[in-house]
Amino acid sequence: MKRRTAWILISLCVLIWGAAAGESAPDPVLEQLSGLEWSFSSGVGAWSTELRIRPDGTFTGEYHDSDMGESGETFPEGTVYSCTFHGRFVPADQADGFPRRIRVDSLEPDENQPDGIVRDGIRFVLSVPYGLSAGDEMLVYQPGTAVSAIPEELRFWTHLQDGENPAEALDSWFLCSEQNGSGFIGYAVPEEADPALPDEKP
Repeated sequence: MKRRTAWILISLCVLIWGAAAGESAPDPVLEQLSGLEWSFSSGVGAWSTELRIRPDGTFTGEYHDSDMGESGETFPEGTVYSCTFHGRFVPADQADGFPRRIRVDSLEPDENQPDGIVRDGIRFVLSVPYGLSAGDEMLVYQPGTAVSAIPEELRFWTHLQDGENPAEALDSWFLCSEQNGSGFIGYAVPEEADPALPDEKP
């Protein structure tokens, strides 16, 4: 009787451990989005929001917007609105195909950022990220997807509709937000370029 009870307890422990391991396993879509540099910009260089996503959905990012016309006596070279931030994406659906939906589960500014200081004639003003927000659900499109499948108001951000012969399919991963009217293109970057999360900094 004691031996039977022991085997039942062991079996229950194995089942509980297996269930917990399954719950914590990374979602395939988040693993596919990691290792890329995600960029949301107009393409002219005045402003951009950049993201790096890790397989567990955590991400770091940076936003900047330069306005050289917004100047003053103490900052003749203009103003830069900027921020660095971090957060986490989580799957928002259980679909097998694409597009997938992921949710911005958390989004927080990094600590000790400059705000209102002037350096080399430029005023730096702390801002908020542009293109994503906490609670936002974003659509994930894989390379090869027809551009026509993307909401019309977001196709501009693929930068594939410029010129006389616009592309008909995505050549990169695309992450977009209908709520914020934004679109991030995923570019491949070297693995060693992955920045540390705030709690990993020396």
